[in-house]
Amino acid sequence: MIIIVDSNILFSVCIATEKKSRLSEIFFRTFPDVRRISCHYALDELTQHREKLIKASKLPADKLDALLFETLKQVTFYDESTISPKYWEQADQLTKDVDSKDIAFVALALQTGGMLWTGDKKLSNHIKTMGFERVLSTAELALLLNIEY
Repeated sequence: MIIIVDSNILFSVCIATEKKSRLSEIFFRTFPDVRRISCHYALDELTQHREKLIKASKLPADKLDALLFETLKQVTFYDESTISPKYWEQADQLTKDVDSKDIAFVALALQTGGMLWTGDKKLSNHIKTMGFERVLSTAELALLLNIEY
């Protein structure tokens, strides 16, 4: 199974510094048949908002950087230029009325047939009403992976 991890989840993992949080437990756990992927855009967002992450996580910069390094090792990142134009068009239709910043994650999910993991309820609800059902909250992913949440 392919799980597309959006920026929202990556931010949450870095902010939820307790390794015993449910989100961290799911994120850092190894599942033999699960591949976590994301877009380079997520890396850009994490870099751009590093100071906010330091403040929100209440970690010193060096500790946040170490956590960020461990977090990023869990995900394979894809260049958005590898996504076919037809999936960009479909993703644009799905995201244009909610948040166009999420277009790359939706396009990657469309291209790979993977499940989009997001904590953005507004995005999730909107694209589900548009007919895109391959989107999961953390609780839904835990259920799918048979993890008590």
